[in-house]
Amino acid sequence: MNEAILCLSIAIFNESRGEPTKGQYAVAEVIHNRSKHDDFPKGYCDVVKQRGQFSWYKSSKDLKPPKHDKDAWNDSVKVANSFYTNKTNYTKGALYFNSNRLGVRFNKQLKCKIGKHVFF
Repeated sequence: MNEAILCLSIAIFNESRGEPTKGQYAVAEVIHNRSKHDDFPKGYCDVVKQRGQFSWYKSSKDLKPPKHDKDAWNDSVKVANSFYTNKTNYTKGALYFNSNRLGVRFNKQLKCKIGKHVFF
């Protein structure tokens, strides 16, 4: 597995395991969209590692496959691989996401809601 797919898989696992598959793709889209935007680092791993962007990421040791919940990990890898070769556009270019509960303050910028997340 290449490094970009690994970083994407870990982010999908940490941010959206248990969400609908479409929601997992949407998380991948946000990472992709950021990697193409001038205000963010280039490359999926650099986006994931950007300080303060993902609460679960503290250091490079967080970029290792989980030792628990193998089914969710396998699903995350499958989505990351699929997205890497065939990009989706469920989020209409969103650069951010948050839980429905916390994301309501961004309604003016709202692009879509998928599962328990809002994308803006």
